[in-house]
Amino acid sequence: MNRILTRGAVAVAAVLAVVVAGLAVRFRLDTVGVGLAVLALVCLSIPLVGAAIAGSDPRNPVGWLLLAAGVAIPLGLAAYLYSHASYDGADLPATHWVAWLDGWPWTPALTLVPTVGLLVFPTGRPSSRRWRWTLWVAVVVNATQLVNELFAPYLLDYPTVANPTALPGVAGSIADAMAATIILVPPLVTLAAVSVHRRWRAAGGDERAALRIVMIAAWVIATSWWGCGVAVLTTDDSNNALAAELLGVAALAVASWVAIRRYELFDARRVLSRALAYAGLSVCVLAVYLAVAGMVTVLATSAVRGPVAALAAVLVALPLRGLLQRSANRLVYGDRDDPLRALDQVGRRLADATAPDDVLPGIAVTIRDALRLPYVGIRIDATEVHAGRPGDETEDLPLVFAGETIGALVLGHTEPFTAAEQRLLSSLARQVATAGRAVALTHDLRRSRERLVGATEEERRRIRRDLHDGLGPGLAGVVLGLQRARRYLGVDPDAVGAQLDALTAQTKDAIADVRRLVYDLRPPALDELGLVEALSEQARMLGGITVQGPDPQPALPAAVEVATYRIAVEAMTNVVRHARARTATVTIHIDGNMRLEITDDGDGLPAAFRAGVGITSMRERATELGGDCAVEAGDPCGTRVRATIPLERP
Repeated sequence: MNRILTRGAVAVAAVLAVVVAGLAVRFRLDTVGVGLAVLALVCLSIPLVGAAIAGSDPRNPVGWLLLAAGVAIPLGLAAYLYSHASYDGADLPATHWVAWLDGWPWTPALTLVPTVGLLVFPTGRPSSRRWRWTLWVAVVVNATQLVNELFAPYLLDYPTVANPTALPGVAGSIADAMAATIILVPPLVTLAAVSVHRRWRAAGGDERAALRIVMIAAWVIATSWWGCGVAVLTTDDSNNALAAELLGVAALAVASWVAIRRYELFDARRVLSRALAYAGLSVCVLAVYLAVAGMVTVLATSAVRGPVAALAAVLVALPLRGLLQRSANRLVYGDRDDPLRALDQVGRRLADATAPDDVLPGIAVTIRDALRLPYVGIRIDATEVHAGRPGDETEDLPLVFAGETIGALVLGHTEPFTAAEQRLLSSLARQVATAGRAVALTHDLRRSRERLVGATEEERRRIRRDLHDGLGPGLAGVVLGLQRARRYLGVDPDAVGAQLDALTAQTKDAIADVRRLVYDLRPPALDELGLVEALSEQARMLGGITVQGPDPQPALPAAVEVATYRIAVEAMTNVVRHARARTATVTIHIDGNMRLEITDDGDGLPAAFRAGVGITSMRERATELGGDCAVEAGDPCGTRVRATIPLERP
């Protein structure tokens, strides 16, 4: 029920604001009329704030007071323009009753919030007990003003026009005398401003910043009411106080807009969406009614003009309402009602991304803008991007790719998502997951390339060091030894022989260093014997291991061949050192992938098994080539090492 009342009040205020604008254009296109129309539109912030407060805390009277003022302001302005246009010569119906509406709505519009609302803002209660008497006086003054406007003998703005709801006799005279209580309004508004000022001084943090805006508005309203009194006393005409009266209303409206925009007081989007739709519908219906009425006037009598115009307006309103609601929803909510458009925007953002690092931030901004969300965050592995400022309410949607949760899409909101919106968000999450996985793979590829370049440079540095520190000095020593032997060749043959023997041993060491370097780069047995025979040779040296593989062996990429050899030799060495196995088998199978399996019947993996340097090296060799390597318990006993390495396609 509260939701219906609050949304209905905002919609009524929006429609009345449009009516004020239409009346100003039609009957009073001057400075005053345009100013009143602009004021009516600006004052839409007042019922929006009231709807938010009343919706979140229905027991707080501040929200309902703001709602009453927000509806009364455009109602009074519309009645003012309509009745003055009618009494100035325009042929308009129901002038008497509209002039009556130009009276009593001004009490809730002008005095209710400045006197009562400010005294109880923001908690709904006075700041202390000593302010209660001020609140009761303010309530009584507002009540007497309303009684005066409803039951006095004559209308407020038209002292010579009889009030259609006037009380007869003495009761009417008493109601008329109550108008004098208006002199209490400026002091009461001033006291209310003092109350807000005291609350501001006692507050802290965000509450102090928000109360500062209200305090400024309160003092502007108080100043405007004292200005009203000065204008009435100096000119003896209440119409001259209009500008000062409306200054306070404008201050209240501006303060409300600041609260909405700067301090994010609430999310007015759903209420605003309905208000825009109904306001637009009202304008269209009114335009159709006037246009049809004008055309029918030429062709028919006035008796049929009204019904025909009304029928045409209704027929236009029926299909137009949905169109206007969709347009208002798109303005306020973005593309939530159009999933294809939202997905298309995300797709376009992916297509326009110039660098992988721009993909996720761009998607976050696109989703936030497309769905009018206050915050969107994307978390994938160690990467986290944000768009907007997170609030109190967020919802995490898992990002799932290939059955694996790789991150989360974090959405900030101020009201729960509908079922249709949840479906749209799930579709967006799938798109984000795909893009996020692609970005993660790109980053992994970049890191792999960096590691590959680094490993290559480290390997070059190691070879250079080995050549410089090992083979180089050895060969230099051989040269020096040969020179010494040459000097002793004709003098001491025995010394020459001893020197040559030493040089022979030194040369053998140098050759061994060369072989070691060559073996580290690529085992020579692979080129001499092939993979299967090289492993068979290694197995015969270790003993008790059988090697099985294709015969003849197909040509293999050099990197795959070396990785397979290193993994197999490491696994066979582990069998001999740790497994205490009687037999072990190395099996090589090639079917588009290089598949290597080493099994044994030994003791198996220990209970607290942890991968050491050797097993880690095996896994890294397989991973570097896009494969994998697993070490697991054998069936029924022993250990099984399985490695799969994809072969390069021609």
